[in-house]
Parts: sequence; C-alpha cells; structure tokens
Amino acid sequence: MEIKMVQCPNGHYYNAAMHSVCPECGQGTGGGVGATVGVGGGVGATVGAGSGIGGGVGATVGAGSGVGATVGVGGGSYSNNTIPVTPRHENPSVEGYEPTMIGGDNFNADAPEPVVGWLVCVEGPMKGTDYRIHAGYNYIGREVGDIHIHGDNQISRQNHAMIAYDSGDHAYYFGPSGGRNLIRVNGKTILNAVEVKNYDIFTIGTSKLMFVGLCGPHFDWNEGRSDV
Repeated sequence: MEIKMVQCPNGHYYNAAMHSVCPECGQGTGGGVGATVGVGGGVGATVGAGSGIGGGVGATVGAGSGVGATVGVGGGSYSNNTIPVTPRHENPSVEGYEPTMIGGDNFNADAPEPVVGWLVCVEGPMKGTDYRIHAGYNYIGREVGDIHIHGDNQISRQNHAMIAYDSGDHAYYFGPSGGRNLIRVNGKTILNAVEVKNYDIFTIGTSKLMFVGLCGPHFDWNEGRSDV
C-alpha cells in the first residue's frame, strides 16, 4: 500500500493515498482557506488553492467596512465572502500612575527640599547669579558643595564657607568652613559663625554675595504664615 503523508491547512497529518481530504476536519491539501485582514476600510484580495482537492473556498476578513474578494484556484468555486472582525482594543497601561491621596497631608518624598533663602552674587565672576539656601547646613565651594561659585579661584574647591538656617530659632548663620582665605560679613572679617540678617553682604574670595532670607517670624515651611 502506498503511503503519502500530507498536512491539511489545520495542521493534521493523514495518508493522501487513502483519503482525499483530512479525515479529522475535512480539509484537503491544496492550501485551504486564504484570509486577508484589512483594517480601517481597506480592500483585500486572497487567492486560495482550494479547500479540498480540485477546488477551494477562500475567505477575506475585513475589519470595519473592508471589501474582500477571493478567487479559488484549481477549478473550484468563486466566493465573495467578507467577515467583519471587531478590532482588538488593548487596555491602557497603568504604569507610571500614582494613586490619588484622599485627605491627609500632601506629602511627596520625591519633592525638592523647600528653599529658605538666597545668596545673590552682586560682585565677582558670577555676578547676577542667585543660589538657593535650604534648611540646615549649606556648604559653599568653587566646584563642590551645596553652593558652587564658579570662576573665583580665591574660593576653595569645596567647604570654603557655610550658611545655615535653624528652623527652630528661625535664624540664619554664616561662617568659615575649611577655606584658606578669610571671609567677611559687611566688610568685617569673621573667624566663627555669626547670625546674619536680610541684605547682609558676604565676601568670599573676590565675590560678594547679598543674603536674602525667606523664612522667619512671618513665614516658615513647617508652620505656614503666622500672621494669617
């Protein structure tokens, strides 16, 4: 007995010498059903080799208002059979969204640290530049630290001076840290930290910086405005 193993369009194997079509699904060897999928009103044309030996049925699948034409090959039948398919809609991704907090404090751990004041360069290489001050210690250097005053070679690379804000006392302090050159407040040399007030002028290297404080008796980030 001759054995001629073939595969039908649905993936089943059978002996074509004994069966003209697949005994499991009834499909023949000739290519089966051809399908063209058009999205958004396109035109699709499919040429099928037949659904059975010698003739075929083809189907064009269009999404929306598509038009499809199918021609059977091998002397089979002609079919103009369009099957609408509902487009696949994927659920929108929820990655990157954060839950909405209902009530309570609007606290964000990633939020920037609140500014409590500024130093504004009024003389020197960085004239016109402002530098933010935050609560606690703010170290001043030419290249490294919380505040960088670039271009002034008489300022140490790091830790030349420091300015600090004490939120408990609502007070600002300015003093030396580890720099080689002396620093001044309103023209007077200081060797230790001193309390400073708005519009005091600090001299660091060849640069002069005006101090402007935001917090104090009338405002503090922890308490809000005290005069409201």
